[in-house]
Amino acid sequence: MEFLDKIIQLLKKPFPEEENKAIYFRNVVAIGVFITLFLYIFKPFDMSSAQSNLFLMCLGFGGITVVASIFYDWCIRPLFRLISGRKQLTFGKWILNMIGIILTISLANFIYIRLFIFGYIRWEFFPIMVKNTFAIGIFPVVALGVISLLRQEKKYQTIADEINQKEHPNSRTVPINDQSVFDIPFSRIRYIEALQNYVKIGYINSEGRLAEQTERATLKSILDEVAGSAIVKCHRSFLVNREAIISTAGNAQGLLLTLLDCDKIIPVSRSYVAVFRDE
Repeated sequence: MEFLDKIIQLLKKPFPEEENKAIYFRNVVAIGVFITLFLYIFKPFDMSSAQSNLFLMCLGFGGITVVASIFYDWCIRPLFRLISGRKQLTFGKWILNMIGIILTISLANFIYIRLFIFGYIRWEFFPIMVKNTFAIGIFPVVALGVISLLRQEKKYQTIADEINQKEHPNSRTVPINDQSVFDIPFSRIRYIEALQNYVKIGYINSEGRLAEQTERATLKSILDEVAGSAIVKCHRSFLVNREAIISTAGNAQGLLLTLLDCDKIIPVSRSYVAVFRDE
C-alpha cells in the first residue's frame, strides 16, 4: 500500500506545462530519432525480414512519429483543453495526454505501413500496431516525463530556497499605501485573480480577515491601474502584492507564494519567476 500511495502522490504532482513550442519540437524530434535508431538496431516485430530497405522504413516510422505528435499538439490537444478547461496539469493528466499522442502515432504509422509498404489497409491489424507502438514508445515518453518533473521540481525549489534566504521586505507588516482600486487600498490587497470578464480581489477587510470582492474588469485593466506599485503579475490568471509575501515554495510549474493573513497559495508561472528572484 505504501508503494501504491507513492505512485498516487506522483501522479498528482503538478507537471510543468510546455511554455516554449521550440522545446516541445526538440523533444518530439528526439523521440523520433530514438524510435528510428531503436527499430534499426534491435529490429523488433520481425523487421529483419526487410533488410534491403530497413533503414528507410525505420526512418519513415521516426518521421511519422514526429509529424503525428505535432498534429496532435496543434489540432487534438486544443479540443481537450476546451472540454476540460484550464485545470492544473498533473503528472497523471500528462500521462493520459501522452497516451492520446501514442494512439495518434499508432494510427499514423498504421496507415503509413499499410499504404506505402503493403499497398492496402486491413483494420484487423490495427490493434497489433497499437500494442507495438506502446511497447516501444511508452518507456522513453514516461522516462522523459519523470526526468522533466524531478528536474523542474528541484530547480524551482532551489530558487524558492534562495528567495527565502533573503529577508522579505514585509514578512510581518505591509506598509500603508493611500492608493486604491475599487476602493480597496493597495496595502490591503493580497491577490487579484482573473475570472473571464471579471476579477476577484482578495484583500484584508476592516476586521483583519481575508475577504474577496468580485468586480467586472480585466486583469490587464487592473494591471494598468496598479502600475508602479507592489502589485505585479505573477501568472496568466493572478496579480499578487509582493509586499505581502512571507514565504516562497517551488514545484515543477514554478513558485508558490504564501501571503500575510491569507490562506490562499498564489502560483508564479515559470515566465514570471525572474520578477521575484531579482527582487
